[in-house]
Amino acid sequence: MHFHTKTSEFLKAISSVEGVINSKQIKSILSNVKIEAYSGNVSLSATDMEISIRTSISSDVKIEGETSLPAKQLSSIFKTIHFPDASINVTLDSDNPLTTITDADGKIDSKFQINGLDPEEIKTIGKVDTNKTVDFPTVILKEMIRKTYYAVAQEETRFVFNGLFFKCEDSLLTVVGTDGRRLAKTVRKLPNNIDLGNGVIIPHKTIRESQKVLDQAEIGKFGMVDSQFYFQVGHSELLSKLIEGSFPDYEQVIPKNISYTVRVNKEELSIVLRQALISAEEPSKQIRMEFKNNQLNITSSNPGSIQFENHMAVDYSGDDTILAFKGDYLTDTIKSIDDPEIEIQFSNSNQPVIFKDPSDAEYVAVIMPMKV
Repeated sequence: MHFHTKTSEFLKAISSVEGVINSKQIKSILSNVKIEAYSGNVSLSATDMEISIRTSISSDVKIEGETSLPAKQLSSIFKTIHFPDASINVTLDSDNPLTTITDADGKIDSKFQINGLDPEEIKTIGKVDTNKTVDFPTVILKEMIRKTYYAVAQEETRFVFNGLFFKCEDSLLTVVGTDGRRLAKTVRKLPNNIDLGNGVIIPHKTIRESQKVLDQAEIGKFGMVDSQFYFQVGHSELLSKLIEGSFPDYEQVIPKNISYTVRVNKEELSIVLRQALISAEEPSKQIRMEFKNNQLNITSSNPGSIQFENHMAVDYSGDDTILAFKGDYLTDTIKSIDDPEIEIQFSNSNQPVIFKDPSDAEYVAVIMPMKV
């Protein structure tokens, strides 16, 4: 195999796929990137056996072929070489392919040689039947992920919390994230309906990797292929297994009867919360919000060390109510709201609290307060 390629484009392609590689797999075949060069295109792919991702770039293919190389070493090489076009040439050295990387223009006398492995040992994405996928505007999915992904659990023993829940009915796509203590839900109208059955749970790692390619094109494809989630944008494809299990009834978590609604300026609240986090005690970084006599009092403290308080004028005449939250939960939720104002709805200190975006009726976030 031999091809010439733009150094910067090849590095971007490596960055697009290496994220799926588990750091614990450094010495296994799964730490390698599979490289395939055919018909003027070079594709790079990687997998962790749960998620596979592939991307392709235009290249000057001299000799078609395949190889697999250690992703970490390959990435480090292309971050340091300083010639605009690279020549990648693979020859057989004994049983293993040897890859030589040089300046395609021959102006810089620099050479890397890497031992590769048999590319057939890496099973990533084969030929995909896209008949069950539909086109979608990438800007919509990108926004829905941004508004919900923060609420997904990262290392929860209840695996259903470790991914985003997707459900589509009559072209209305619902995306929900929760870790059992907070929840974020958003709904958007799609041009076409997607058959997701009763809903699917897509792993957080899959969501994280898909975010890296959403800017490649305005329109993408996604859907179910062989009981796996398939996603394609621009020159990149992703195929992922799903999380098995029943997602909790998120509608039951969202309170239906609310006693009080308060609107707060987002920018002002964000500044105050950043200040409050400075003195909030680890590990919960608890921040208290007290609603009282047309005032919102925000306090935090680390006993014997530091304390903080701030008083904001708000339109509130209900019962005195103190709501305590994990500081990070508050700041994550505030960031997901785009309106200049934030709507906070609650009944008492023990019931879930709703955060809404006044300009987005299809978005809702819920946080369970801490015990005061």
